[in-house]
Amino acid sequence: MKKISVIIPVYNHASIITRNVSKVINVMNHCGYPYELLLINDGSTDQSDRVLSRLHYRNIRCISKKNEGLGSVIKLGFSQASGQILIILDLDLSYGLRNIQKFIDLADHWDCVVGSKYEHENNYPFHRKILSLLYYLFCKRVLNISVRDMGSGIVMMHSRLVRDASFMCKGFGIHCELFVVLQEKKARILEIPIQYTHYPSSYQMFFHSIQTIKEVLSIVYKQSKKTKR
Repeated sequence: MKKISVIIPVYNHASIITRNVSKVINVMNHCGYPYELLLINDGSTDQSDRVLSRLHYRNIRCISKKNEGLGSVIKLGFSQASGQILIILDLDLSYGLRNIQKFIDLADHWDCVVGSKYEHENNYPFHRKILSLLYYLFCKRVLNISVRDMGSGIVMMHSRLVRDASFMCKGFGIHCELFVVLQEKKARILEIPIQYTHYPSSYQMFFHSIQTIKEVLSIVYKQSKKTKR
């Protein structure tokens, strides 16, 4: 029976960890498959580490590391996960939980399933929508990525596609790099609509946008070198 590994990045989430982890556990207990939750604390400066240490669920592994960025968290999650199916899930549950079972069921037919917030009306800030659209158009143009919601807070994939892959992005550029890797491996990718609720996040518009642009340009350079070989 396939095992599910849920990778959950944690950064200054002390106030919601206990409540939301409990919700995820309840959903996973009904999914019908063995599972594990990997809660990876990326150097939080609040009480997240202390709250994580108080969680005593059988299926949870809590990992703390120095702050390096979302990409470093996801890469660590890929290397530590023991499941055949991986789910990357935002701890704020902005993409909801009710579709997790659907994502797992779709794993029989698809290599990757992405929940997209762009198919429904939601409270995503207008300026973020514009920046996201420009980012998508750029990545589609230069890297041929067709996934609209690359930064989705709920993504399922088969671990065999990413476990041994070499990722270089430490920040939010990991979203783009992940789909470059999946497309290189000719993964069957499905994007489905998800009800989305926007919550304040650790994303700093100026700093993280600049960082992401630099990382994407590095990906473009890396891909161009491959093409020349």
